[in-house]
Amino acid sequence: MKVKEANIREIAEHLLCGNICFLNIVTGDFEYHPAEIDFFPDEENPWQEVIDQVENNWDDYIRIEPMNSNQSYTVMESFADQLEADGFRKKLLAALNRPKPFRNFNYLIHESDFRQEWFDFRQERNVEWVREQISDQVDA
Repeated sequence: MKVKEANIREIAEHLLCGNICFLNIVTGDFEYHPAEIDFFPDEENPWQEVIDQVENNWDDYIRIEPMNSNQSYTVMESFADQLEADGFRKKLLAALNRPKPFRNFNYLIHESDFRQEWFDFRQERNVEWVREQISDQVDA
């Protein structure tokens, strides 16, 4: 079964938003829900239908997790390494080697001219991440 490129890209976007995705290896469609859901005691889970769908058909799905912090750090480091702007590259690498590297990196990126370039780079790395996770079970 071949998974549509649009679905792979959309899964990658959902992962960046903190969701867990489930690819249906029979249909190529996917479901998702937030990785962490906090509710008040008597509140109904708005994602229960998705959770039930996946749990009741578990053999048809692949669970796709977001990158862990080490993997995300590596993506940030790779972005900095490939920059041609030597001064900004050095600032990013220095930020990654200080305490709270994610916050420091994001602060610099969001205050720079490289913001969109970072978003595009991160999205492509997440697309690759999705492909890696599903490649042994479907055609990606």
